[in-house]
Amino acid sequence: MVGLDSFTLFAANAVVLALMAVAFHFARRSNPDQAYWHSWCAGNLLLAAALVFFMIPARLPETLSMIVPNGLLLAGFGLRWRAAREFSGRASPARSTWAPTVLFLVLCAIPPVAGSYATIYSIVNILLATLAGAAAWEFWRDRADQLPSRYGLVAAYALLSLSFAARVVQGLFVGDGFDAYLPYDAMLTLHLMIALLHTPASGAFALSIAYERTTAKLRHAAAHDSLTELLNRGAFEREVAARMRRDGNAGQAVLLLDIDRFKRVNDRYGHAAGDAVLRACARVVEEVAGRNALVARIGGEEFAVHLHGATAHEAEQAAERVRIAVQAEPVTTGEHTLTITVSVGWFWHDDAGLGLETMLRRADVALYRAKQTGRNRVERLAA
Repeated sequence: MVGLDSFTLFAANAVVLALMAVAFHFARRSNPDQAYWHSWCAGNLLLAAALVFFMIPARLPETLSMIVPNGLLLAGFGLRWRAAREFSGRASPARSTWAPTVLFLVLCAIPPVAGSYATIYSIVNILLATLAGAAAWEFWRDRADQLPSRYGLVAAYALLSLSFAARVVQGLFVGDGFDAYLPYDAMLTLHLMIALLHTPASGAFALSIAYERTTAKLRHAAAHDSLTELLNRGAFEREVAARMRRDGNAGQAVLLLDIDRFKRVNDRYGHAAGDAVLRACARVVEEVAGRNALVARIGGEEFAVHLHGATAHEAEQAAERVRIAVQAEPVTTGEHTLTITVSVGWFWHDDAGLGLETMLRRADVALYRAKQTGRNRVERLAA
C-alpha cells in the first residue's frame, strides 16, 4: 500500500509540475523580457522528468538509476533558485545554477560514495535542502517591497527545505541500513505529500507575486512623473488632502519653484540637457526640502513642495535652503556644465478652512513676483 501510495504521489507531483510549467511558459510568452519565467518553466520540467524516472521500473544500471533522477532534481531546483534571483534582478551566472548538480556528479564518481545508498541519499538531500532554503531567502530578503505573495513563496520553499533536511537526518541515522537507494517508507510518503502541497502553492504564488509587482508598478507610474520620479500633480493633491484629513490643517506651507530661463537651456543645449536639469533639480529639492515635505513636479519646469506642521519661519528657511542648494549643484550634460537657479514663491497659513488650491494660487502670485524682481529669489505672499 505504501508503494502504491508513493507511486500515486509521484505521479500527482509530476502532473502538477508539468501543468505549472505550461502556465509559466504562457507567462513568458506574454512577458518575453522577464527571464525568470523561462527558468521556472525549465526547472519544473526537469523536476517532473526526475519524478517520472523515480516512477518507472529501472531500465538503467543501478548506479545511473540513482544518478539520473537525482541530477535532474538538483538541476530543476537550481533553475528555481535562479528564477528567484532573476525575479529580484540579481545576477545568476550559469556556474552557480549548475554547481550543485556538477558537485553531485563529481561525488558520485568517487567509488566509496557511489557504493553507499545512504551516502548518496544524504548528499542529494543536503544539496536540495540548501537550494530550497536559498530560494526562500531570495524571496524573503526583498520583503520591503510589501508584496504579500512573497511570504507564501518563503513558506512554501522553507517547508520543502525542512522536509529535505529531515531526510538528511534519516540518511545519517539509518546509515548503511538502506537496502535500496530510495526507501518506500512513511518518510517518503510524507515528503511527497509536502511536495504536492509545495508545487501548486509555489507556482500560484509565483504567478501572484508577478501580478502584484506589475500592479504596484502601474500604481507608481500613475502617481509619479516618469522623468523625475516625483509625485505628479494629481497624486500631490491627493496626498496633501490625505494629510489634512489625518493631521489637521494648521501650520501648512506651499512652496512653488520654477527653473529660471529653462527654455534657454533647451534651445541652446537640447532637450536631453533640459531633462538632465529637471532630474537634478528634482533630486536636490527632494533632498533638502525636509523630511516632512511632499515634493511634486506640477508643470514643465515647475515644482511644488508641501510642508505640514511647519511654522512660517521654518517654511522660509526651507525655501531659501532649496534655492541655495539648487544653485550650488552644477549639472553636467555632454561637454557642458550648467549652473541653474530657481525662483521660489511661498505661502504659509494656519487657517483650517483654507484649501490646497487657494494656497497654490497664492504661492503662484509670490512666484511671479520673484520672477519679476530678478529671479533666483524667494518671495512670500502674506496670509
